[in-house]
Amino acid sequence: MRHRWPTNILGILLPLFLGQAAFAQGMGIARPETANRLISTPVLLGLFVFVIGLLLLVAVLFSRRGNSQIKEKGLFFGSKTALALGVFGTLAGSILILTNLFKPTSVMDGMQGMEGMSMEEMMQVDGAANPVPVRVERVRSAIFKASIRYTGSVRPYQEATVYPRIEGRLTDYSVYPGDQVRVGQTLARLSAEERSGDVEMANADVEATKAGLQASQVELDEHHEEVAQMAAQYAYWEDELPRAQTLLAKGVISQEEFDKENSEAMAARATLRAVQVKLQRLKAEVARSRAMVLQSQAKARNARIMQSYTVLDAPIAGVVEERLVDPGVFVQPGTGVLKVADYSKVRLQANVAQEDLIGVQLGSVVEVRTGRINKSIGGRVTSIFPKAGDETRTVTVEALVNNPGNGLRAGQFLEMSLVTGQKANALSISKSALAQFEGKPVVWVVAGKFAQRKPITVGLTDSERVEITSGLNAGDAVITSGQDRLTISTRVTAVDNSGQPIATLDSGAMGGNVQVQLISPTKPSMGDNRLILQVKDSKTGQPLKVENIEVNIAMPMQNMSPMAADVEVKPDKQPGSFIVNTYLGMEGTWEVTAKVKDPTHQGVNSFPLDNRQSQGKQ
Repeated sequence: MRHRWPTNILGILLPLFLGQAAFAQGMGIARPETANRLISTPVLLGLFVFVIGLLLLVAVLFSRRGNSQIKEKGLFFGSKTALALGVFGTLAGSILILTNLFKPTSVMDGMQGMEGMSMEEMMQVDGAANPVPVRVERVRSAIFKASIRYTGSVRPYQEATVYPRIEGRLTDYSVYPGDQVRVGQTLARLSAEERSGDVEMANADVEATKAGLQASQVELDEHHEEVAQMAAQYAYWEDELPRAQTLLAKGVISQEEFDKENSEAMAARATLRAVQVKLQRLKAEVARSRAMVLQSQAKARNARIMQSYTVLDAPIAGVVEERLVDPGVFVQPGTGVLKVADYSKVRLQANVAQEDLIGVQLGSVVEVRTGRINKSIGGRVTSIFPKAGDETRTVTVEALVNNPGNGLRAGQFLEMSLVTGQKANALSISKSALAQFEGKPVVWVVAGKFAQRKPITVGLTDSERVEITSGLNAGDAVITSGQDRLTISTRVTAVDNSGQPIATLDSGAMGGNVQVQLISPTKPSMGDNRLILQVKDSKTGQPLKVENIEVNIAMPMQNMSPMAADVEVKPDKQPGSFIVNTYLGMEGTWEVTAKVKDPTHQGVNSFPLDNRQSQGKQ
């Protein structure tokens, strides 16, 4: 018994060590993986080496104290060697124990039973045991208008600046911005007294020239009588002279008498010529007087026109926009006094990028929203400017719209949506639901309680929504928020904008009229499985022949995203019956979600699928 003390020491330390591990694990002091390390092979080996080294050290200590029994028996090696081996054993055992107890936790710890999982599935971990909250919207079918949205500005239908044509000081300047004015309404006057004097002088000149014309006309009329008298006298002598020449030839009259008559005839001719020349001169004077009258009248009219320029009238009907100068200011021609604009209609203008002009043409529908009116204004494109901006490289697009009540004002900003295309009965979703996978557009949809990724094809777009041409059906539940935290078959829960859970996305929520039942097998196994699903009418219980069914199988996992199983669905021979080929890579409770997407029959059902070999197995 005296020689069994090393065995006694080992028998005491080992039970204490193992008992401490069991006590720590049972009381929850240590984590399960830590307790498992206390009884692992490396730790037990280290404990054994540590105890052997400790025994050698104790033996050397006893031998040095002169223990007779030890000395009699002796050690099978020298005390120095035993001491070295003892120190080495205790150090090596301590290092082996400590390195295995406090080494970092393996990423595979606690994942026993996942032998059937692929590496991709094992990496789909989001660190959350609870469902991911997401916001969801239903795919809807309605009229879809593709549009581009720009910030536009308002310009009046007409705008005019009132300029003075003459210089003068502003008087009677009483209109203010916002005043309604009509065409020709007096807006201001110019104080210009010299213009009144010019008018008076022009009027006097007109009267003088008219008097001169009248005198010339009287003289011309009188001279006409004298010319007629001289013409008659000359005509007499032209008739008398041939007769006198005949009498002279017959000797009735003498040569002297004939010469006298001939002299009188020549004098009458000369006098007639003189009065005719004077007649032409008087006619010229009358014409000159008449021209002077016209000239003076023109000067008078010009003076009156210049005098009218002292009154500043409204060139168009509209609203006074701005007073450019103050009353009493001396203005010159070209100095703007005030602005008047017509707001019965307004021009809505937006600078559109060249690449967005595709689909925009004259007559394109324009939808305008402004906070001032707080409603939508409809119109059509009436003008597309032919020149792009030199710096912005944008093209101005304009729509002329009515402006009842002058609700829109110049310079006001508003949102202009230019409709570039339109489709009836188009499926559309919010742009926030769009994502990218491998460079292609995808969306996340809710299938039962899990999220699934679906590739889609997009069509027309507007500022908030996008048309879906393939990949989705009306009624599909599309995730619009929270999809950045999703992986394949992540468990999700639908929430509202405040984060509160909403009704689950089951068959009732979709208005489903079918149910899906598992026909076989009654007990699936781990590995390959062949499931038979039957679609029945929820009211009559009779099998229904449907065209499309979507099946997802996943296993909820603690601290991991659900493990998705590969699924192949094909119709069976029986109406409403489908064969589902799948591979269940782990033992446990799998959740099957079947979604019927038939034109006339729709619904979602979920049910568990337990492939554990023993129901008591945990």
